[in-house]
Amino acid sequence: MVDLFRGKKWDLVGNRNIWFAMSLAVILTGLYFWGTRGLNYGIDFTGGGLVTYKLQNPVESEAETATLAKAREAMTKAEVDARLQITGSATRKDQLLVRTRVDPGPGQDPDDVLTEQRAKMLPELSEPFPGIEEVAGEMVSPVVSEELIRNAIYAMAWGCLFILFWIRIRYFDFNWAGAALVALVHDVLVLLGIFAMTQKEINSPFVAAALTVVGYSVHDTIVLFDRIRENLRLRKGSNFAETANISLLETMARSVNTVLTVLLVLVAVYLLGGASLRTFTFALIVGMTAGGYSSIFTAAQLLVVLKNREERALVARRAATGRSARVRTRPAVVERRSRLAPVQGAPEPAKQEQTAEAGPEPAEGMPEMAAPADDSSRARKQASRAARKKAKAGRKRKRRF
Repeated sequence: MVDLFRGKKWDLVGNRNIWFAMSLAVILTGLYFWGTRGLNYGIDFTGGGLVTYKLQNPVESEAETATLAKAREAMTKAEVDARLQITGSATRKDQLLVRTRVDPGPGQDPDDVLTEQRAKMLPELSEPFPGIEEVAGEMVSPVVSEELIRNAIYAMAWGCLFILFWIRIRYFDFNWAGAALVALVHDVLVLLGIFAMTQKEINSPFVAAALTVVGYSVHDTIVLFDRIRENLRLRKGSNFAETANISLLETMARSVNTVLTVLLVLVAVYLLGGASLRTFTFALIVGMTAGGYSSIFTAAQLLVVLKNREERALVARRAATGRSARVRTRPAVVERRSRLAPVQGAPEPAKQEQTAEAGPEPAEGMPEMAAPADDSSRARKQASRAARKKAKAGRKRKRRF
């Protein structure tokens, strides 16, 4: 694997405000289009008409793409928004299934709208497919009902909570879990914003693509977090920001190569695959790109911000505790020092003791007697010498270990 990032001196963490601004700009732009245009919900969410046509000749597998292209062109001429599918038996595919979007106006019956659509579609389909016949036509309810949508939202919320607590257990800190969860929300908002901007259809394949993107993003983020935690153990002298920056550079080659290899395949499927796969493939392209970006430039950078705030709070608490301790001990120290300070003009304690033990001064003319040895002074000297020996031995022991 080509590693173009390891050993570089790039300050990715120091420029984290730039990455945050880029993500915020994309998300706010998507939210603006979401609020003004809304999302383009497909027939799976809105319901519509279901019309079945029987073709005169069966459609071979290699001609299925060309047949759907002709039918889609006929739907465009009829001004009908529809999804097309070739169906039939296992040995003979001779039916064209058309799902139309039905948007009735105020006071308009949906069945009447479907009848108008059927009257427009059959003449347009008769040109590319001579002898085509309408077999059935009926209104269908949304495949993805409101209850299923609500349950999907609940499932997504519970999944995020499980991810939050799992990462908390794995890394012993809610900061790691919070950063990973924000990265997940970032990916989903970017995906929805891009679909609101491009007005791509939101259907069942989009839901599958969104779940795939969430799983991929969490996996990539955890790999990066593992490298940061490993370097925290190996680099004891560095702060968290420096360790995170080195970890990003060490894992960036792996993340970039993984995203690029996946994107190459997805782009090939988008360009060369069928029209039914383009919505799903486009969602994966946007989601994989956003997931790779958020792992490096959102989750890791936000983790650095949270850790720096935690370190500053810890330093402030220690400083406050140290000041209060010094304030409490200062009066006692001053009192002890004042008690030990000698009075000006008074003899030193040793001299007073020697004077008391020596007795009165000898009279003039008599020989001076030798003063007895000071036992207390000798004991103090011996205790001081023993303390110095003990401290020296302790220093030697500390150097040895």
